[in-house]
Amino acid sequence: MNKTKRVFVAIGSVFCLVLLGSSAFSQGLSEQYPPITVGTAFEPMGWSSYEASELIGHRVTTPTGAILGQIRSLVIDRTNGRIALVILSDVPNIGGEVLAIPTSSVTKVGPNTWRFNPGSMEIGLAAGAGYVIQDPYVYALTYHPSYSEFYGLPSDIDIAWLTEIYQHYGQVPYWTEKGEQEPKAMELCESDRLMGAEVKLPGGDVAGRINDFVIDSSDGRIAFLVLSDVPGRPTTLVAVPFGTLTTRSGDAFVLNTTQEHLAAARSFDESRDLNNSRWAGDVYRYFGQQPYWTEEMRMAPASEKSEGMWGTPSPFEGYEMYGD
Repeated sequence: MNKTKRVFVAIGSVFCLVLLGSSAFSQGLSEQYPPITVGTAFEPMGWSSYEASELIGHRVTTPTGAILGQIRSLVIDRTNGRIALVILSDVPNIGGEVLAIPTSSVTKVGPNTWRFNPGSMEIGLAAGAGYVIQDPYVYALTYHPSYSEFYGLPSDIDIAWLTEIYQHYGQVPYWTEKGEQEPKAMELCESDRLMGAEVKLPGGDVAGRINDFVIDSSDGRIAFLVLSDVPGRPTTLVAVPFGTLTTRSGDAFVLNTTQEHLAAARSFDESRDLNNSRWAGDVYRYFGQQPYWTEEMRMAPASEKSEGMWGTPSPFEGYEMYGD
């Protein structure tokens, strides 16, 4: 064999050894780190929110497609700035009573449709007389006399009843899961009381009217109030952090800001701002508040930072949290 042939043989041998080694190494890695399948379950993430008007008036269906009811209103926990309950009307079998369910028991599945989420609630699907003509979930939720205490909405909502509702529907109360304050009865009210209400400034001047709420889809927190009829800005909407809202004697709603500061605030445009995390952070800082999600990301263990209350990706993952 001449010199040239020997060189080519040597190079070929080395190349084969490299390929064999790479294959073995890759196989070892693939066994240790299984490949990740990228699919539609993980959409690009940003500020994920919706307005209360996207809930109210829309239907809630069961996991099997039947209509459980229509969202009439929301119960707001002003202590923690969250939507505590969703109130359903037009519910079958309960004689015109409303049905109160935890916010975490509904999941958005379409532009105008929300689906009941049973959580850890055990719903018997065994054959029964009602199942011939009834959806099993509707039947289970509305045909049990022992459930009657959960039908209707008490005039005064107390923490004991609210806790029972969460436990009954297989959901963990957010105030225990998140380590927040226990909701106060006087701070629980239906959204009807806030929607359209006049808001004033500390000095008594009118600040505008509550037009809507912006709700964080990861955990039901009310991120913003959307104001209309702001003096000097009759044709624009203005969003302010929910934490700026307080109440005073006579149930007057007051914003902790000034007329000048409110007048100079950025306008709110649903199509532009509703899912814009940078805009959300800017609004909080403009009104002198630390964005609550940056506080939570600093405090939460790494394993909890990318998951929302309902197991959904955090709306802020992958975005720079500036201004800390």
